[in-house]
Amino acid sequence: MFKKFLIAFILFTGLSSCEKKIEIHPENSEEKVFVEAIFTNYTIASYIKLRKTKGIYESITGHPPITDASVVIKDLTDNSLINCPFDGHDKYVPEAEGIPGHEYILEIDAAGQHITGTQTMTEYIPLQNIYSYPTEEDPDKYYLVAHFDDPPETEDYYLFIIQPMDPNSELEARFTVLSDFTFDRTNNTLKINDEFFNEGEDWLVTFFHVDRKNYNYLEVILRAMKSLVNGAHPFYGLSMGNPPSTVEGEQTLGFFIASPVSLSPIHIGN
Repeated sequence: MFKKFLIAFILFTGLSSCEKKIEIHPENSEEKVFVEAIFTNYTIASYIKLRKTKGIYESITGHPPITDASVVIKDLTDNSLINCPFDGHDKYVPEAEGIPGHEYILEIDAAGQHITGTQTMTEYIPLQNIYSYPTEEDPDKYYLVAHFDDPPETEDYYLFIIQPMDPNSELEARFTVLSDFTFDRTNNTLKINDEFFNEGEDWLVTFFHVDRKNYNYLEVILRAMKSLVNGAHPFYGLSMGNPPSTVEGEQTLGFFIASPVSLSPIHIGN
């Protein structure tokens, strides 16, 4: 069942800390390489997507994929090399799974650039369950509550990808990132109250334990998507004054996440 869900896995995201000012500079819209890299403990859920960004006045759809890049992941803990061949469609797929606690460097040669990103795969924290509750303001709208064991001795950060169970549904996938600052240690729950759902809908929640740098990056992109007209996305050609990307290259933006993954289906209203 896990693999069946993950085959349909789609990450639509491109995503500073609260004390930093958010700066978005659309005038700086020269073409860049956008890196969307997820490396997990399941090869079927790991991928690297490479796109070229567009100018601010160009169409926000149809960003050209880069299909001729060289992509590898080096395990700096055991010195192994993981090849990431192109799948013939839209992504590069690692040939081996990640191991929590191991340090990895992503190396990409694409569009005349050498791009790197270094991450230590985070601890595996399984998502035990996901629940829905009606809001006080509108009983027809529901918010989600995630149930899992958050380590009390560390500050931790989480990415939730929420997508419709039916890939042909008109429902749109969304994501959110949260810290454990609001984690309820009495009930071992974390409330997801920035996205709302309708009774009877079926969703799949995919759960990542991310590091602080990726949390900062994703959190700013999330704010931009919710505040700008028609949303915002790095593919749209926006150049972020901050947060810093978690990959490095001369004309590069994007992220590299190394995290175990778990998931839970949810029928809204149950």
